[in-house]
Amino acid sequence: MNGRFGDVADWAGLVHAYGPAADLPGTLERVASDDAAVVERALYDLSGSIYHQGWVYPATVPAVGVLYELVSDPGTHHRPEILRLLSDIAGAGWELEEHDADEYDEPDLATVLAWARDARAAVEEGVPTLTSLLDDGDPAVRAAAPVVLADFPDHDPDLVPRLQSAAVAEDDAGAAASMVLAVGDMCCERAERPLGWLRERGADRRREVRAAAAVALLWCEVDDLGDDLLHAVSEEIQAPESALDDQLWVLDGGRVGFFTSALDLHPGAQIGLARDALAVPGTASVHRAGQVMRAWRAGPAELLPALAGLLGNDDEEVVKDAVWEIKQGGPDIALVADALVPLLGHPHDLIAGSALEALGRVGDPRCVAALAADLAEPRLSFHPSAALGGMSAHADVLLDSVREFLGDPKKGTGFAGNYLNSVLAGLAAWGDRALPLLPDLISLLERRKGVPFAARALAALGPSAADAVPVLRRYLGRKHGPQNSENAAWAIWRITGDGEEPLRFLSGTLRDGPDDEDAERLFDLGPAAAPALPLLDETTPAGAAIVQHATGETGRTLPHLVDAVAATPTGMLAVRCLGAIGADAAAAVPDIREIAESPHVLADGPSTEVVATDRAYQAIAADALARITGKAAYER
Repeated sequence: MNGRFGDVADWAGLVHAYGPAADLPGTLERVASDDAAVVERALYDLSGSIYHQGWVYPATVPAVGVLYELVSDPGTHHRPEILRLLSDIAGAGWELEEHDADEYDEPDLATVLAWARDARAAVEEGVPTLTSLLDDGDPAVRAAAPVVLADFPDHDPDLVPRLQSAAVAEDDAGAAASMVLAVGDMCCERAERPLGWLRERGADRRREVRAAAAVALLWCEVDDLGDDLLHAVSEEIQAPESALDDQLWVLDGGRVGFFTSALDLHPGAQIGLARDALAVPGTASVHRAGQVMRAWRAGPAELLPALAGLLGNDDEEVVKDAVWEIKQGGPDIALVADALVPLLGHPHDLIAGSALEALGRVGDPRCVAALAADLAEPRLSFHPSAALGGMSAHADVLLDSVREFLGDPKKGTGFAGNYLNSVLAGLAAWGDRALPLLPDLISLLERRKGVPFAARALAALGPSAADAVPVLRRYLGRKHGPQNSENAAWAIWRITGDGEEPLRFLSGTLRDGPDDEDAERLFDLGPAAAPALPLLDETTPAGAAIVQHATGETGRTLPHLVDAVAATPTGMLAVRCLGAIGADAAAAVPDIREIAESPHVLADGPSTEVVATDRAYQAIAADALARITGKAAYER
């Protein structure tokens, strides 16, 4: 076989991604070309042949040997890309090991894994070459070699000291940072980790090295980085350019993605970084703070004060973004309520509206006048349902304004959709505090305004809304539309406690399995849900919770309830049942404890509701845990 690499292997007898590998010597010849553009294209072709969509092949093994020969030659173009390909090949088996054998036909999974092991071994044989490249004349090569070395943490105990020495002596910031990252990556699962050495690197004069040391410490499970290292990561994320740009470590998600993902399992570091970034306020840093706040339960208390500090900023966009994030902060909004009150009169409708919504969510009476004014003459961009719902404790001073609005509903800004529907959704959260509005709600039904939402508000009044039942009955049946009919049926059931009539209009929906909202409605009916039980599958999470709550039956439902525990609407119904069952529900304790004590925000849903919903889930889980274990939170 002709050419420089033709005799390296029996290429025609080997296969790559596209069949016999007889063409590989020619491709490898092009990788050795003096023309950089030719090399770039050849590496693309080579990668597609010997490392294709995560697979490696028999032809990959001899090709690795050639790649080491080429990467050792200073005259070879694109050597960092060659090293990247070697690292990809070394790691090919990791994802394959998670695959199911049933997914494979010919070749079978065992064969594919054997190819991956052989290819990895071929890359590992080149560790001495990789070590020598730490002294290469090209800093880009010195930066890329540690990435491949880090793929073999158990190869040689002397590798880490060699990397440490090279990092200390390295003049190039990018190469030094790469070596520091490799040390952290190789040592993160060892019993003895070089934490002292990494902290010393955290004092390096170069920002990239300091930031790399911080990430390496995080990989080594050090959560408390300290302000200096957090600041280094913050600087690196915000820097317009860096010596780490285009390095192999950061290629997949970019430099910013690399550093932020390193913080994913470290709430203290991530929260601190988001807080520090607000020192230079801008849209990106404000929204990043909001994301962190909705990811970690400790986030709101730490970040809301920093966001509130931006409300006096001269840049109106910064103020708008900051108050928008604040209103999503859940119960801890109360910590910064004083800073929100002055914004109620802001000329920008979204700023004033977000401040009103935030204050309303936490029931701050200082927003009563602004809320009443908007009901009289809607002008602000906010969610009336959230603001009104949170103000239930102050219903008495809002009744007149709400009554006037219900008598003559006005259109809002369109921000929250239908303004009337949003107001009615808020009233549903008032429960029996909305009872003085019963005639007004009935009047809406008679005028055919906001029927589904008026029905929900009436349902929340329970038996006290009996006068509404005759009017609600007018909306039963297909001709009135499914939303009107179904919500009227649910309201009648909740008010009367008798499901016989409503079930005629709901059975079709329930046979398909109740959605989250209908599951909660049935659950709240308690024993009155009995007529619906034959329609439910008690092996499902919703079915098990509704049946247990309605009947007290534990024997059949308990295993399904234990399996159903989750930070979801239906999963939390199961948690409530398990709490009521008590000690017999001990098998559910680990999953319930996760909901009660996890540092993560576990709830899902609209960003405006996530924190508040999660806090409610946490409280429900903590109560259930206390009931099951017989221990209050402070005793656990």
